[in-house]
Amino acid sequence: MPEKLRRDETIRTVWNHLATPREYVAGVRHKMLQCQKKLGNAHVRIGVTGTGSKPCYRVFSRHADGSETTFNSYYDNHEELELGFADTGNWSTASMTFDEVTDFLVSKITIKGKVT
Repeated sequence: MPEKLRRDETIRTVWNHLATPREYVAGVRHKMLQCQKKLGNAHVRIGVTGTGSKPCYRVFSRHADGSETTFNSYYDNHEELELGFADTGNWSTASMTFDEVTDFLVSKITIKGKVT
């Protein structure tokens, strides 16, 4: 993995470099589910200032007009980021939807047709 992530990285593109991939993505999905229940949909962007092993992430909702509402921003351990760290331009330009994250996680943890 390069020293710094590209601006268009997603969970899918950093999976092989995550310190604890299954736990990380499951935690992200859990936060996204909370957003989806509250705001109707959920998307996630990762922070791109690190190496991709433990990226922070931002969960948000996208409206029909293309605008976005930030649900919250988190450290890799799923604790909330302090406002000073969250309000930066250090987020990926690409995102994944709740369904994309769910499908991706299932594809990574499914072995011979069984979810482990």
